[in-house]
Amino acid sequence: MSLTMARQDRPELQKAIEEIVDSGFTGVQLRVHDERGAWVGSAGVRELGESAEPPANGRVRIGSNTKTFTATLVLQLVAEGRIGLDVPADDYLPEFGLDRRITVRMLLQHTSGVFNFTGEYYDDGTFAPGVPATTAGREWVDNRFKTYRPEDLVRLALSKPARFEPGTDWNYSNTNYVLARLLIEKVTGRSLAEEMQRLILGPLRLSGTVVPDTSPEIP
Repeated sequence: MSLTMARQDRPELQKAIEEIVDSGFTGVQLRVHDERGAWVGSAGVRELGESAEPPANGRVRIGSNTKTFTATLVLQLVAEGRIGLDVPADDYLPEFGLDRRITVRMLLQHTSGVFNFTGEYYDDGTFAPGVPATTAGREWVDNRFKTYRPEDLVRLALSKPARFEPGTDWNYSNTNYVLARLLIEKVTGRSLAEEMQRLILGPLRLSGTVVPDTSPEIP
């Protein structure tokens, strides 16, 4: 289905993504599969200062949707008998001295209480910085491509007070999934990218999906 045909078939969808761009976003890609079939479309520009629209088949970084893939890997390793959901994460990653009450399940459910290495907003309105130290401004721009080792991010988070006792509350923390990644790599002896290919991308033939390295370029 061409982009032109898609716009003619579903003008309400095209209007919706154009409204997103009008609200301030640079560019939008949308793919819909429903009872009316498949629809693809885009709006805005692919890069600031250019006029070309984002390609409807273009690649984008999926950000924290990666957590869904990571959790799926952990659960597949649970099915293989290599990880226990209710086993202390410290059993697999003793080098960090994690609270023994923190289980693998708590990491996946964001109930560990571990500080979020990207920073924490508290109920009283205060903000405890992580990395980057700021979320905007020149400092953020200058350091946006800086690379951190996952182990260093975990140690930074563990140097901060826990948000709550393990298993007693919920708080979104990126640190949980850095730990999950390290756990996967420790148990399997392979990188996250290799395990992703073995257990998800390969079996599902997701040839357009990759685990990128630290390059700022999209492969």
